[in-house]
Amino acid sequence: MIKYLVTVILCLALTGVKAQVATGPAPKNIQSPQVSKDGMVTFRFLAPNAQKVMLIMDDLKPRPMVKDTGGVWSFSANFAPDIYRYTFSVDGNVLPDPNNPYIKPLFKRALAQSLAYVPGPAELSWELKDVPHGVLSQHFFRSKIVGDDRDMRVYTPPGYDPKRKEPYPVLYLFHGLTDETSAWVTAGRENIIMDNLIAEGKAKPMIIINTLGYGAPEMFEPGTGQRTKEAYKKNEELFMAELFKEAIPMVEKLYNVGKTKKYRAVAGLSMGGAQTLDAGLNNPDVFDYVGSFSPAIILLDPDLDKAFPNLNESVNKKLKLVWIGIGKDDYLAPALRKYVDWLKTKNIKFQYKETEGVHSYQVWRRYLTEFAPLLFK
Repeated sequence: MIKYLVTVILCLALTGVKAQVATGPAPKNIQSPQVSKDGMVTFRFLAPNAQKVMLIMDDLKPRPMVKDTGGVWSFSANFAPDIYRYTFSVDGNVLPDPNNPYIKPLFKRALAQSLAYVPGPAELSWELKDVPHGVLSQHFFRSKIVGDDRDMRVYTPPGYDPKRKEPYPVLYLFHGLTDETSAWVTAGRENIIMDNLIAEGKAKPMIIINTLGYGAPEMFEPGTGQRTKEAYKKNEELFMAELFKEAIPMVEKLYNVGKTKKYRAVAGLSMGGAQTLDAGLNNPDVFDYVGSFSPAIILLDPDLDKAFPNLNESVNKKLKLVWIGIGKDDYLAPALRKYVDWLKTKNIKFQYKETEGVHSYQVWRRYLTEFAPLLFK
């Protein structure tokens, strides 16, 4: 099944996005973002001929930037310790920050989202600490089901022993729409979070698998038009087939992991959150734990009885945990609330919470921090 295998140790991900100053020369010595000790962040963009430049962040509220006499646009504000995605809208064209090397890549697109890191106290789970670190690897393989060459990212915990008598548990962790397999590392900092939780004795050492969440990647090819309902249906069906018939068997062949449901958990954000519910609730004999973060229920069949054809209260005896969370101001919250009400009509047991926040990694990093310690107890 595997045509070839390449393992890449991602050193950058282990150090996180600590520095915010580009190492190479920038026009007019522009520093962006510039982060002060008190949390003041200044974003800058050189565009002397632009008419309007806006800063776009996770809340999608355009923040007007001001141009100085040298043609540099800027925006300054105080931000709480965290990591923020952002881009610039330059006369309607959306661009990443050319002076910031720290990005979250987008699937099949040359552009990306820039990341601004505001340091915080050591108790924040994504802060880099002096603890043992796990290893990040990347595997490339040919998917016969989807018909493409794709990759998979793998986090192995500190001290991973391929010959350990007790096999390791696995968390399959899915990304969102437009993301690719590195998103949970670049923006989510999953490896740093897990290193810290394991070092503190809060989470069991586990392997994390980041699969590519597209069964119909042609949706993103230029000139293919809109992503239709039919395309999303195909995407979901082929993703599930690739997950169960290729990804999971591949992991269980390459790594010292348990091959029964008590060793498997599944979680994801946005599109990946919906895929998590699909994979977990429709396959309770495969997974013991399900964690859905801000799920894009709108990407599934609107007829929930068709999306979850065999779901009933018998699943309560098979799944150890169904955990669902979303930010109160997330644009997907109304649809998720309806879904939660539907789950109640099916007498499904689950944990549900709404927290402060929008559709962002500020929410999802905290959810992973809360969810991971609940696994494999």
